[in-house]
Amino acid sequence: MTKKADFKEENAKRNTAKMSRSAVALLFICWLVYACSYLGKLGYSANIVNIERDFGVTHAMAGVASTLFFFAYGSGQILNGVFCKKYNLKYVVFSALLVSAACNLLVGTVGNFTIIGALWLINGAALSVLWPSLIRLLSETLKAEDSPKVVVVMGTTVAAGTFAVYGLSAAFVAIGSYRMIFYLAAVLLPVIGIFWMVFYGKLTKECIAEKIEEEGEERESSDIAVNNTGKRRIGKTMAVFIVALGFFAVITNLVKDGLTTWVPVILKERYGVPDSIGIILTLVMPLLALFGTAVAVSLNKKVRDFVDLCGITFVFIAILTFCLTIAGSGTTGIIITLFCLAGVSLLTSATNNAITSMAPLYLKKELNAGLFAGTMNGLCYVGSTLSAYGLGAFADGLGWNAVFLLLAAASALCVVLSASYSIFKAKAKKAVKKS
Repeated sequence: MTKKADFKEENAKRNTAKMSRSAVALLFICWLVYACSYLGKLGYSANIVNIERDFGVTHAMAGVASTLFFFAYGSGQILNGVFCKKYNLKYVVFSALLVSAACNLLVGTVGNFTIIGALWLINGAALSVLWPSLIRLLSETLKAEDSPKVVVVMGTTVAAGTFAVYGLSAAFVAIGSYRMIFYLAAVLLPVIGIFWMVFYGKLTKECIAEKIEEEGEERESSDIAVNNTGKRRIGKTMAVFIVALGFFAVITNLVKDGLTTWVPVILKERYGVPDSIGIILTLVMPLLALFGTAVAVSLNKKVRDFVDLCGITFVFIAILTFCLTIAGSGTTGIIITLFCLAGVSLLTSATNNAITSMAPLYLKKELNAGLFAGTMNGLCYVGSTLSAYGLGAFADGLGWNAVFLLLAAASALCVVLSASYSIFKAKAKKAVKKS
């Protein structure tokens, strides 16, 4: 049987395999934890227009708190990816949710902008443990054939969480105060934490027992496959593969979080859209992002290599971000802007999921899933860090069209890198055949 046929057979097996009730329940709890963490994570970004007005700060100054959060979150992701195997996940995840709840409560009550920045830094450090810990848990407890379903389900957390935060923020601004979103996070996150503590132990034991029972007989043949796969992936090609994905992670989130953070401001300044309406219109982005995972999985069926997959998505991201510069004014301009933003959201979500979810889970036999997921997600937030303050300062100095051109150029650079990787990979294959 050919490698292509083997790949198709493997995908078919994965797609048709049924998850056990324990596996479904554990996946649901992990989904709930990470989706709800966005309530503690995005309250500031969703209400940045109101915070600027409330505290009388510029775009650049308002971006400082987000920058501090993303710095702590991104660097924490990498560190936690390295050390997550030493953690007791039950208590670490619970503690992270409690600390985030406390930070959100204080942000909603204090009136000093400097203190808010410090609290948001602590919040980022606390929440940084979640993704590598959850990916490690799922990779260690669930069966290999469950990976596609895990990717699809966990891939919706970002969009679902973002949609909920921006929707609730719009409602709170309309009926009362934007600070209510922080109070809601302070109440809900501990509740989710208690839910996690109650069900974690029982479900993980059941899932591990099922995995050992089903995969134990295949261990010898699996070990042989791992060794052979590992040998094929060792070397310069694998190194370039990892570096390329790391760079894509930075740029993807520079674009994704940069636009998500500043969309309400962009709509207000370019088109005079009211604050609450701007937040509601921003919901277009996470709504379309819900389908990002499905797009990534669908592309992966045709394009096996994740670097090549990302190269395809960046072609369209570059085009759409450039189109934002020529959107025009009035109602037509708003429609074109929202269409481009929706497309960018869908494609950056697909790219992000391919890098942070699919690659760690599908390559868990070749790579440490927790470490790889933590590192890639950490690099994602390097891009987020640059987007918050950097794009705000860029807009203050040169305007939003300059921001869009910058993002288009960065996306085009990713296309060039992907093409260069493909050429390098082809040459490496030829060299192997000759040897």
